Formats: sequence, C-alpha cells, structure tokens
Amino acid sequence: MANQEHLALIKQGVDVWNEWYKKNKRVIPDLATINLSGFNLSGINLQRANLRGANLSHADLTKAQLVNADLVGANFLAADLKDANLKAANLDYVIFSQAKLNAKTIIAAKNRNVWEIVNNKTQDKSFNGADLRNSNLFRAELSKVDLSHAKLENANLNSANLNNAYLFKADLTGANLQNADLRNAYFSQANLTKAYLSGALCCGTYFKDADLKFAVLKRAKFSHKTMIDLKWHSVWEIVNRGAAKKNLSGIDLSNANLQGVNFAEANLSHANLSNANLSQSNLDLANLTNTDLAGANVSGVDLNQANLRGAKLKSVIGRDTQLPVAVKPIQTSVMVQEKPTTIQTVATLDPSQAALVDSPQTKPNTKTNIFGLVLAGLITSAIAVSYVVLTQNPNISWQDLLQKLQPWKDKVEKLIPIN
Repeated sequence: MANQEHLALIKQGVDVWNEWYKKNKRVIPDLATINLSGFNLSGINLQRANLRGANLSHADLTKAQLVNADLVGANFLAADLKDANLKAANLDYVIFSQAKLNAKTIIAAKNRNVWEIVNNKTQDKSFNGADLRNSNLFRAELSKVDLSHAKLENANLNSANLNNAYLFKADLTGANLQNADLRNAYFSQANLTKAYLSGALCCGTYFKDADLKFAVLKRAKFSHKTMIDLKWHSVWEIVNRGAAKKNLSGIDLSNANLQGVNFAEANLSHANLSNANLSQSNLDLANLTNTDLAGANVSGVDLNQANLRGAKLKSVIGRDTQLPVAVKPIQTSVMVQEKPTTIQTVATLDPSQAALVDSPQTKPNTKTNIFGLVLAGLITSAIAVSYVVLTQNPNISWQDLLQKLQPWKDKVEKLIPIN
C-alpha cells in the first residue's frame, strides 16, 4: 500500500514532487500498487522508489529517472518510456506490452529482450543463451524462436506460443507454461524442474532427456506424437488417469509430482518413490512392501491401511500424516519444506520400525514340553486316586493316604531327572 503522503504529493504534479524529493533524498518513496494510469510523469525523479505492482499503463514517463527503482510486477502497458533511465531497476514480471522504448532508453539487455519479445520484435532474432529469468512473457509470440540455453527460470510463459520453438538445454526451472502452445517444440536436455504444464498443448513436443522433476503434468495435453522418456510418460498417465488398483511394482517414480493421485489398492511394492511429492494422495490399502519412500512428502496422507512392510521411510516429510502403529516415530525432528517460511514437524523413522513381520520367537524345547505333559498327567492321576480313596474311606488318616500315594510319588521323583 502506497504511503498516503507520497501519494498526495505525486498527484500534485511532477514539479511539486521533484522539489519535495530534492529536499528529502534520504527518503525512499513508497508508491507500491499506486494507480498512475494515464498520468503525465515526464521528467519525474523516482529513483529508488518502491513501485511494486504500480499501474503505470498509458503514462508519460519520457525522461523519467527510475534508477534503482523497485518495479516488480509493475504495469507499463502502452506507457511512453522514451529517453527514460531504468538503470539497475528491478523489472521482474513487468508488463511491457505496447510500451514505447527508444535507443536512448537506458535499460538492462535482459529487459530490452523481454520488451522485444512481448512486442513481437523477434523476427530473425536469436535468444540463444538469453537471460529471461523472472520475466513476464504472458501470451508472448515465440513460435520458431531459438531459445536454446536460454535462462527462463520462473518465467511467466502462460498462454505463450512456443510452437516449433527450439529450447535445447534451456533452463525453465519453475517456469509457468500453463496453457502454452508447445506443439512440436524441442526441449531436449532442457531443465523443466517444477515447471507448470497444466493445460499446455504438447502434441509432437520433444521432451526426450528433459528433466521434469516435480513438474506439474496434470491436465497437460499429450498425444501419441509426444516424445518423452518412459518414466515421465508414466508419471503423466498416473496423474491424469489415476492409479487405483494398478500394478506398479518396481516402477521408478522418484522426484515426481504425484500430489493428490489416487493409489488406492495399487501395487507399489519395490517401487522407487524417493523424494516424490505424494501430499494429499490416496494410499488406502496400497501395497508398499519394500518400497523406497525416503525423503518423500506424504503430508496429509493416511497410511493406516497401507502395507508398509520393509518400506524405507527415512526422512519422510509429513504433516497431518497418519501412520500405522507399527511404524509410529519414536522421535521427531524439524525439516524445512519447499516453502522456506514453513517449518513443520516431521516423522523421522528408523527403517527397522517399518517392518510389520513379527520378530522371531525362541524355538520351543520339545523335550521339556513332553516332560511337562507327563508330569501333569501323573499329578492329575494322583489327585484322582486321592479322591477315590477319600470317597470310599472318609475316615482314613493322612498317614494312610500318603502311604497309598507313595507309588505315584516314586514315579514323579524318577521323572524329574529327565529335565
């Protein structure tokens, strides 16, 4: 939210603002999210100003001083930036569509590239190795463009046209490719870790040898012409078609984004799910015997009914996770999740605790058991004899009774040495 005093000053015009700023150079102007659409700001001094998310569309910013300004997410739609100085300004995710720049506009090469791309000035131009990190390339026209080795980490390519684009070894870590047209694009050896591909058109797309760790493939539109490694094609099938009751024994799903997948009653024995994101998935009655779950995220997963015999559960990440009694943790430790600001309690399990097989019991001594049975029989017989004698001779003395039981006593004494 913009500082109200600064907001009031700038709305009085450039001369008033520049005079105030000249006397208050140590103050960092706070104009975050301000709406200056259509304003005449020609020649204004906004050095070091906080203009995050500001609406500067259609504004006249000719000869404006924006050195070191924070303009993350600002809207320069159709703004006039001719002769403006944007040296060292933070222009991540800025909207440059229809903005006017000229040769005298001072701006980083990275941001000029973004401006050229979003304004369709890419004809016969190569962006091989270009730095386009944190750029807003929403609906950009990049068909047939060479983006090999380009740095596109966390770039917004939502709805961009990358039909037949060449992205060999490009780094698209965390890039947003939602609803992008990727038909026949070439992504061999590209880094698509944590890329968001939901709704992307991937018919004929070449993903062979691409790194798709933790990529969101749900609702990505593949076809029989999509070229992709078997592992990631399996992940795509699982997240889009489910895996309930499927036989996935021995499958490699390590480092895959499997959030919310239905694995009910699936056979995942001996599967590799290490470091996989299984949060909110359904593993009810799943067979996880000897499955590698080391480092997997099982937050919000109910494992009470899963078979975890022999499963590797070292360093599993879990919040609101329900484990069977046999594998309840004996201690907890703190681990940092994907979002660094969130610290959660994590179950640290000894792999030996995961085994549901009863520990081996001592082998019974057959000789001792036979002795016990014989001894019990003799004692029972002696009691029976005593009962008969007492019934027939109620007045018999204890001495006479003991004399009649003497043969049984002798038998017991002979039996005891067997032990």
